[in-house]
Amino acid sequence: MKQIIAFTAVLFVFAIFHNASSNDIKGTWMSKPNDRDGKIDMTLEMDGEGTWISSFDISPGEFEGLTEKTMSTSTEDVDFSLHREAGTILFHGKFRDGRGSGFFTFQRNDDYARSLVKLGLTWPDGGQEFSLAIHGIGISYIKQLVDLRYTHLSYDDIISMAIHGVTPEYITGMNKAGYKSLSVDDLVSMKIHDVTLQFVADIGRYWNSPVTADDLVSLRIHGATSAYILDLSDLGYAHLSPDEIVSMLIHDITIDRIKELGSLGYTNLSSDDLVSMAIHGVNKEYLQALSELGYHQLSPDDLVSMRIHGVTPDYIKGMKDLKVENLSADDLVSMNIHNVTVSWVKHLEDHGYSHLTADRLVDMRIHGSDD
Repeated sequence: MKQIIAFTAVLFVFAIFHNASSNDIKGTWMSKPNDRDGKIDMTLEMDGEGTWISSFDISPGEFEGLTEKTMSTSTEDVDFSLHREAGTILFHGKFRDGRGSGFFTFQRNDDYARSLVKLGLTWPDGGQEFSLAIHGIGISYIKQLVDLRYTHLSYDDIISMAIHGVTPEYITGMNKAGYKSLSVDDLVSMKIHDVTLQFVADIGRYWNSPVTADDLVSLRIHGATSAYILDLSDLGYAHLSPDEIVSMLIHDITIDRIKELGSLGYTNLSSDDLVSMAIHGVNKEYLQALSELGYHQLSPDDLVSMRIHGVTPDYIKGMKDLKVENLSADDLVSMNIHNVTVSWVKHLEDHGYSHLTADRLVDMRIHGSDD
């Protein structure tokens, strides 16, 4: 589940080109502008066996020999390059109206590869080094990961961590917060779902010990914020589990909803009660209507049971109008279960029946008799 969460939300498409020599790494490129801070979308497709595509966004300023004017006005062939520690990608092609296409060649840097080996990694093949170059992953970043005891990373791991912003500072911060030795999948998933260091620090005041990485991700997926969790504590919900909070968020138990119920006299409700009431439509309007009919401070179980079995304010009012009064929640539920309708009771009254109790009405329905 953790891996599914981590990788279904990936914002970039990337590929590791295994078993490719430097001479093999040639292909075609296409680019187009996007709306993210003046960046462009760049797609590279490698020649050779199979179809390998890598797509990423990048600032035009990272290229040498490429300007915004060139991209917007040039119709002539242009040459530009992208210099990375892992190697240099040489581009040749044309631009028109901000869109470009052409061919590329990758020139790897063997000094970079040797530095990787010194850090305990395997010698990268040309394709792996190409992927590291595309994503601008320097030796310093990898060395810091190794220094943090991530010594058995694959190149896929390194690229995934770099793409999703798993920085050494983020890992160090998580370590200080009590999250030590997190897996690559945990770290990537946490970054994808915006489990920030500030969020972890804030909720540390709610839980005295760290909750699991999976719990942190689940909380953020379902919209948990620091403010929401700390407001729960202020309202007396100081010891809920992550699962309970997630369930409340799923069923739209907002802070305002809890306060609203409190203003109607429904305080100290459990998280299960709040969720059950929300699921079955026990809302402000329903409670206010019941209160106007004389039903105050009913238990959550009674309220939910009434909703489940179709006890509406109109039904209660209809029975009151027919002088079938002082009905308990159990009476109302039982009457609805056995189809004691307002129209049927009126029919009985029209035929001379009066002062009927809930028990008598239910009994008559059960035995199929109007006597």
